[in-house]
Amino acid sequence: METLQKILNQYNIPEISPIEIVRESSDNHVYLIGEKNKKILRVSKRLPIEDLRFEYEAMEHLISDGFPVAKWTKTKDGNFYAFAEEIEVAVMFDFLDGYHAGADKGTLPTKEQAYTAGRALASMAEISKTFRPSSSRRRNIFVELERVLQNEETFKKDFEGGEIFVEQVKEVIKFGREDDSPVGFIHNDYRSGNVFFKNDKEISGVIDFDWSCIGPIIKDLALGVLEWSFPDGKTEPDFTIFDAFLDGYNSIAKEKIIRGLKLYSWIKFAALSDTATFFCDRLASPDLKKKIARSYMYKKYLFFNSL
Repeated sequence: METLQKILNQYNIPEISPIEIVRESSDNHVYLIGEKNKKILRVSKRLPIEDLRFEYEAMEHLISDGFPVAKWTKTKDGNFYAFAEEIEVAVMFDFLDGYHAGADKGTLPTKEQAYTAGRALASMAEISKTFRPSSSRRRNIFVELERVLQNEETFKKDFEGGEIFVEQVKEVIKFGREDDSPVGFIHNDYRSGNVFFKNDKEISGVIDFDWSCIGPIIKDLALGVLEWSFPDGKTEPDFTIFDAFLDGYNSIAKEKIIRGLKLYSWIKFAALSDTATFFCDRLASPDLKKKIARSYMYKKYLFFNSL
């Protein structure tokens, strides 16, 4: 709490309490600050300032073109980030009102919500074509998959299904490097939990750009259409929702994407990348069940690999 107070003291905001943690992950902790003038504070492991600048500039670019994202709050010194003990780095955003579409085992988004989400993703992609960052981004679409290769022997030796998993990872990396799809800024984590709706026909904002990077634009679509139509725990996607998301995307996108082999290949790439993150983040955990097939995202990969 002392660290949080040091961070909050760097901002000129009306309220610095109450403080409520809303999300914890291996990458960062996210807090809700205040009651009447709410702010969102994201505290991360020490990140290169170039990475933060990339994210900041991308969101400013989207805002300048009218796309709804949470505006960054600058510190008293005019910086877009705050430090604490030279260990953690924090950024603050405006609070977004709205609601999320359901995307879990019991509740899927409606067709209208999926269509709206697809349209919004395509709008972001079109606006981002003119984005020219002044800073490079350390993250790219291969980072999580390459973590598997860095721990290749561990996966092969200790994991049930590890050997074939490593080969599948190598296969999708090869595909991703050889594919010639148009490249641009991508959100890289376009799940229902990161999209707020004003109503079912209009979003109020998109959040969580900390995994954003430059990459094939179709990769963003692949993860989005997968996650909105194929919730964890299901055995197959709802292709009615899948098609609604894709139709919404194609209603805006200049380059139309069909439901076919290329999109399925990028879906497999996205699913394996998430599988890699799940296991690599937990390699040191004594409670980790070392069975690749236990991963929900790996099950989604297997479904599309069977088509």
